[in-house]
Amino acid sequence: MTKFKFYLSGERVFSTMESALNKLYNKRHYGEVVNGKLFLSLVEAAYLLEKEWIKVFNGEKELTLEEVFELGRKKDEQFDLKFLVYKDLRDRGYTVKTALKYGSHFRVYRKGMEDHADWLIWVVNESQRMYPNELTARVRVAHGVRKKMVLAVVDEDNDVVYYQVGRIKF
Repeated sequence: MTKFKFYLSGERVFSTMESALNKLYNKRHYGEVVNGKLFLSLVEAAYLLEKEWIKVFNGEKELTLEEVFELGRKKDEQFDLKFLVYKDLRDRGYTVKTALKYGSHFRVYRKGMEDHADWLIWVVNESQRMYPNELTARVRVAHGVRKKMVLAVVDEDNDVVYYQVGRIKF
């Protein structure tokens, strides 16, 4: 398979290759298209770089997977955790998009993007302290947009366990 060329642009990478837009966005639902360019988050770029589907350049210099991870870690201290969850969900066949406007890390679609996302995913480390009001707020937002709230807990062995969190009415 031909590797698609992407170029670093701030906290994302982009490609102007028509074939990248067609194969990665139209067929596999990676990234977002803005003004004819396909933009990927650094998590998406790291995933596709690891799969050897893309090459990432900063100017003329080709970046390694580790260099993309370093860029991600500079922007987000939880980059590694989010990558593990993203990779796990994508490897299971789900479409995964950012969900910052919903106060979560990811929104997840069962197949493709024909329908609305089923879940909002919040990524946490197993040793991370959480407060009840944080969970309550996330569950309320998810309920308000008709999605299920899921905690993706990453343990010290980098295994991911998913917990659906909801409210019960009596």
